[in-house]
Order: sequence, then structure tokens, then C-alpha cells
Amino acid sequence: MAAFAFEPLVPADLEFNEHDVPVSALYQDSYHPADGPLGQARRVFLQGNGLPERWRGRSQFTICETGFGLGASFLATWQAWRQDPQRSQRLHFVSVEAHPFRQADLATLYARLPEQLQAQAQELLAAWPILVPGIHRLELDEGRVTLTLAFGQAETMMRELQCHADAFYLDGFAPRGNPAMWSRSVLGQLVRLAAPGATAASWCCAGQVRRDLASVGFEVEKVPGAGGKWCTIRARLRPHLGRRGSLPPQQGRVVVIGAGLAGAACAWELARKGVPVLVCDPALSRGLDATHQGHRLAAISPVFALDDAPLARLSRNAVLHAWQGWKGLPEAARPRRVGTLVFGQAGNSDADIQQALARLALDQDWVQWLDREQGSALAGVPLQGGGLYFPQGMVVDPGALVACLLDHPLIQCLPEHVFLQAGQGPNAWDVCNQRGQCLESSSRVVIAAAAQSLSLLPDELLAAHPMPRLAAMQRLAGQVTYLSVEQALTQGGVTLSGQGYILPVDPQGQVIGSTYERFGESAQVSHQGHQQNIEKVSAMLANPAVRGEIPEQGWAGWRCALSDHLPVMGFVPGQPGLFMAAAYGSRGLSWSLLAASLFAAYCLEEPIPLERRLEQALIPR
Repeated sequence: MAAFAFEPLVPADLEFNEHDVPVSALYQDSYHPADGPLGQARRVFLQGNGLPERWRGRSQFTICETGFGLGASFLATWQAWRQDPQRSQRLHFVSVEAHPFRQADLATLYARLPEQLQAQAQELLAAWPILVPGIHRLELDEGRVTLTLAFGQAETMMRELQCHADAFYLDGFAPRGNPAMWSRSVLGQLVRLAAPGATAASWCCAGQVRRDLASVGFEVEKVPGAGGKWCTIRARLRPHLGRRGSLPPQQGRVVVIGAGLAGAACAWELARKGVPVLVCDPALSRGLDATHQGHRLAAISPVFALDDAPLARLSRNAVLHAWQGWKGLPEAARPRRVGTLVFGQAGNSDADIQQALARLALDQDWVQWLDREQGSALAGVPLQGGGLYFPQGMVVDPGALVACLLDHPLIQCLPEHVFLQAGQGPNAWDVCNQRGQCLESSSRVVIAAAAQSLSLLPDELLAAHPMPRLAAMQRLAGQVTYLSVEQALTQGGVTLSGQGYILPVDPQGQVIGSTYERFGESAQVSHQGHQQNIEKVSAMLANPAVRGEIPEQGWAGWRCALSDHLPVMGFVPGQPGLFMAAAYGSRGLSWSLLAASLFAAYCLEEPIPLERRLEQALIPR
């Protein structure tokens, strides 16, 4: 996989010109005409794309915009969609922005909007993401509207997007100040992203823009302008072009094999979007929480890399995605933001890490450096040194989370050992139990069975499409230790993470971990494992003594990982509809919802919530 050339995200600075119109000093241009942003959005973009008429009666409609700016075009579109009784069931809006506004500045701008837009503006403000590079997925209007924001330069992020766009809003600062936004390479990406019959509209009718649009595959026309514009352009994709779905038609329920974090997340994500799911796992005979029974608390902790390598970029997307998706769950299953303090990240020196922080310029709401005194104040005890602090780090009860995700009226859970065999139709699979009974014939199957994942595939499939990377997956046992309240090593509400980890103390006590055992027939809690955990976490503390006897309570389970620590999430080669979710290692809580959203987006032809190069790094192979 080609390495990402990191581009620091530079937020917009809020400035106004003499007409009280917001402007960009960087591009020497205003964000909207003097008569306001909403008129342009309605005249140029909505009318220019034949909206609202074109979304009527559709199950979903997708719009892609080349410059989010203030978000006025999105808000005007959302408002028009809500006001239309014949609107599509869902609205997807995808937008690129190189210089997003800070939340406080957006609040200032949105206070100037008409009263009838305030409800939508305030909902968007409340969901506004941390300003870090990459793709952010926001769900609004009770999930009926999704906003996919790609923060970064248009030349980079347009290549990373994937969607089936029915309409394009070609917006951004004028070509004279921002020529890269209107380059042929950017406009050329529109055809890759377009659904058949897609349209485009823009206030910019520069001759070169019209010629480039025509050369990449659009039929372009100039139309009379308004609001100070003497002309605008409208375009339609040529009939033979457009992105078509690659999956076979839906047959049967979606089948998920595996009821752990990976499988439960996939089932939940589809069920909440109205798709019936069958989940099969023999462990379900012990209850919906069977795969994590007794696992009291676990962390969702981000990863950092000096060069923002794919693992770090993926982690950022996944952790923020998990919070957005699960923050509305019932309290027992809901992740809790506590922050994570990381020591000795990837074996780098403190000086190297601090220099990288300065170079990457990531928002402090995502990561910052804390010295020994600052970290000790958070932990409530003296620490050995300083570390990276991630305010978005979380903890969650994994058993309660898995049980909550599987407890949905559209999910049927069966405690069955199953195997796959070729079904009757093309790309269909019969999911059979050990007695040979076909439980479901489906064209959508998720294999989320950890170490057993490859063994579920028919031999002839593996012979035709060997997957050596996945075959090298390691099965590792891990044990966590439960300390009593009196034995707690820290007093603050933060997670400490180094060679081991210390979770925040609560009324039940404190969880520390974790061991990594490469051999053994079973994952068991042992006295030796408790000793190892105490030794690991002691390296973070100035006074590491555990009061009283070595504890005997804990939890043990299995994890599967690859040598590059990246998960596997994608379709089995040559088998559209057969999805693999595996090799989550010790970051199952981070990867689960992102993989589930990826699979759901494929199935439902929604915008993909992940950069294309990252997605390619994760496919089974």
C-alpha cells in the first residue's frame, strides 16, 4: 500500500469583509454572495440538479459537494428534503473541506441564519467532529440523513471518497484563487463517484471548467445566472457512464457467523437500517453476552504514529466512529469517555513524539502531550513520566455492549455450529448446521469467527483464492486482572496504557491487563497471569506496589491478530457478498463498528465511511 503523504489540517479563520460577508484571507474570496448563502444554494445547486423532484420516491439520494465551507448548501438541502412530503427515505450528503471551521466559529455563523434553519443548524453543531484529517461520518435527523465529511485537500480527498452520487454541487473558492479545486484531476474523480444519470451544477462557468467537465464525461450547458452571476452551469453524465452496484441481488437474510464484537456490530448496524439478520454461534447457548461474559470493562484507545501511518489513521477514524455510533446506546452498554494516557508509544523517545506532534498539528481535542506532573494529576498518583493524552479514549462493558447490539427485533440468534456450501443461485451460500440442515440461503454472509474464520470457507474457494496473509493470523490468549477498590493503583478517571493498561477505578474495583500467550489449548485465568499484569503496569507508576495479596479474580479470552496489527475487513477475493471481519487483535472495540458500517455501506450502496487507500489495505488476502 502506498504511504500517505501527511497533510496537516489547517482550520479556517473566521473573518468578515466590509459587507459583513465571511471571507477567506487565504484564498482572497468570500464564502457566499452578498445576498447570503441560502439563495445561492437553492438557485444554483438545488434547482441546477433538478431537486427536489429527482429524489422523490427514491429509497435514498446521494449528493457530493466539492467544498463544504459554512455548510449552507447542506443545510438548505436538508431543509428542502425535510419539507418535501415525497422525499427519499434517506439523504446522503458527501462533502470535502480543506479548511473546516472550528465549532465555535460555526456557532457564530449559524446564529445569523433564519429561524427556520436553526433546528438543523444546532443539530449539526452538536455533532460537529474534531478537526483532524480523514473521513468523518455524522448521522442526523434520527439517522435518516448522513453527512460524510472528508477533511483534507480536494486533490487528495476526492481520490479517497467512494459513493454513488446522484448529484454534484461544484462549489469552492473561485479558480483564480484556488485553481487546484477546479483542476481536471479533481473533476475527473466525479465520474468515478457518479451513479448513472448523475447531474452537476455550479455557480462557476469559467471556460476551462466547462471544457474539463465535458472532457471527463459530462454534457455541459450554460444557463442564465442570478444573485450577481451572469451565468451558471448545469451538467449531466453521459448515458454510458456511472458507477453501478457490484454486489449480487439480495437473497435471504444477511447471515453473520460469530456473535463476538465483530459479528454483533455487523448484525446491529444492518438491523437498525431495516435489514433482517441471522446470527449463528454455538456460544449463544450461554446468552447474548456469551463471548464476553465476566469481562467487566475494556478500553477503546487510539493509536499514534510519528508519520500518521495507516494504523494510526485507521484508529482515528474507528475510535471517532465508535463514539458517534454508540453514544446513544442504553447506559449499561454505552461507551464512556474517560481519556487515555499512553506511554512509550511504539518505542519512540519522548522528544521524537513531541516533535511529531508539532509536525502533524493534530487537534488537541484528539491528542496532546502531558508532562509527568500533568499526567500524575490526571491519574491521581505519581507516574514515571509524561505521555500522549487522547481525550477521546473510552471504556465500555463489552458483555453489555455485545448483548445490547444483538438484542434487536430484526436479529435472530441461533446457538449453532455452521458451515458454508455453494447455494443454488450465483454468489449465493447455503448456511448449514452440523446436521446438514440449511438454515438460510443468502447472498450476504459475514464471517466473524476469529480463528475459525478461514476454516468456514470451502476448500475449493481457498484453492482458487488463497489468502496467505489471513492464514498467518495468530491466535493469542489474554488475561485481565481484577483489583479490589482497596488495591486500586490509580485514583483518577483516566486509562493508562503502556506495555499493559490500567483502567479507571469504579465501585467494583479496577481492571488491569493484559497478557499475550501464543500457546495453549484454552484461555484461563492464572496466578502467573496476574503477576505478569502487575509487572507490566508497574512500569508506568512511580510507586507500583499492589496492596495485599496477589488478586485471583479476572477474565481470560482469545484474540487473533496479524503481524502488521491491521484488521481484516472486506470481501473474500472473487466472492462479492462474502465479507470477512477478523484479526481485530486487542482492538476489537475500535474496529467493530467501522467494519460493520463498511459492510452496511457496501450492501446498501451508501457512501463508504473510510478512505479508499485504507480500505484497500484491509481486504482479505
